[in-house]
Amino acid sequence: IASMKAQFSKLGLSLDWSREFATCDPEYYGAQQGLFLKFLEKGLVYRKASKVNWDPVDNTVLANEQVIDGRGWRSGALVEQRELTQWFFRITDYAEDLLTEVQKLERWPEKVRTMQANWIGRSEG
Repeated sequence: IASMKAQFSKLGLSLDWSREFATCDPEYYGAQQGLFLKFLEKGLVYRKASKVNWDPVDNTVLANEQVIDGRGWRSGALVEQRELTQWFFRITDYAEDLLTEVQKLERWPEKVRTMQANWIGRSEG
């Protein structure tokens, strides 16, 4: 965190450090866990096995955007396809609404809106 703060300072950014938080802070992750439990109670999340991009050096799952020419963006290792059980949100139930709303985000770069639209996808049939 100290290194990150120093980098921000070198960039000349003016930040309100009184609003700083860490994702390892129990107050933060406790709120996130509570929100997840609400999604679970409402049936908006589920578990299933699915293929993921696995970086064998960093021992982590990578998003498609983090795989460049078949290699992990950080480690440079060849990415493996692995099947892991994981949590999913039922966003396809809301795909049309989400796609409509993403296009209304006029201040977002077009590239980002396109990436979000591709991630949401459209399910027909």
